[in-house]
Amino acid sequence: MDGEGGEAVEQRRVDADSFDLPSVLAQLDRREPTDQRAAVETIRDTLDERPGDCVPTVPKLRALLEQPALEFHESVAYCLAELAAESPADVAPSVGVIVSFVDEHPNRPATRELLRCLAVVADEQPSAVVEHTATIADVVDRRSGYDDWGLRAIQQVSRTTPTAVHSALPVLTDALAADPETNGVPVLPTLGRLTRSETPPERLEFVEQAIALVDHDDLPLRRNAIGCLADVANRAPAAVEPVCDDLGGALESADPETRANAAVLLARVTAATDREIGPAREPLLELLSDESDRARANACVALGHGRVEAATDRLEALAADDSASLVRERADWALDRLS
Repeated sequence: MDGEGGEAVEQRRVDADSFDLPSVLAQLDRREPTDQRAAVETIRDTLDERPGDCVPTVPKLRALLEQPALEFHESVAYCLAELAAESPADVAPSVGVIVSFVDEHPNRPATRELLRCLAVVADEQPSAVVEHTATIADVVDRRSGYDDWGLRAIQQVSRTTPTAVHSALPVLTDALAADPETNGVPVLPTLGRLTRSETPPERLEFVEQAIALVDHDDLPLRRNAIGCLADVANRAPAAVEPVCDDLGGALESADPETRANAAVLLARVTAATDREIGPAREPLLELLSDESDRARANACVALGHGRVEAATDRLEALAADDSASLVRERADWALDRLS
């Protein structure tokens, strides 16, 4: 199995304190697994303090993934993931080989590190990963549990090409249903972006799980659940309308993005349904003096759609004097709605 194999290699390592790149590259070129393993361990020892020195080893590390008999693929995968964090552009050309490995060996220990590598590359260069999204989703589906790094790789692709993750929809919805608390942070933004894309899901069964998380104690999970529901409100406001009366706590959250997401969710639903603001009225009014520009701007829009006359004086002050041009514009728009 990966990561196993009993032969000691310490005596063959190049001292990490005097990392000699030509020597390490020469060791990697040898067909003797013991020498190759020693070189990989030297790279691993060097990564903590001098990752940049190891970047030139990426092509040879990639080649090791194509040697099926090696017993130290897990160490190779770790090195590639760390080097992706150091220089995503240098690891991006290896994405095809990495995806082929995880597709062929979904449950090997090395696969988790390689999925981490793909997620890191996708964060900086999603275009390098986009064509492999369906395969990554299939690997996640075949692994024991739902690998969070695989889900994050899909999430990063969705930031720039949400339609590319449509093939991953069954895996995403199953992952959310299986464990909303563990999988929700990467899955919910992906589902939200997909919902507002050109190829939205035909069914919105995930909305129920998202609604259940709007008061969760975990701030990233709560933020992403409300953001997802705000995206759904663009397409199907009636599906998320039931949660609107329960957003008071989110509007008063310690997290500014959660407050802003809750306000935009209310704005979109109110605009589409002409519903009254309801219990969220007072928290929205308080949001007009929020420290977050985005939260203030979204509150203006929600109060305008809700035709909350009590906001008029504060909106006039924001339209005239707010430091953020976006807030001034939204306040002026809301005043027009109220006039």
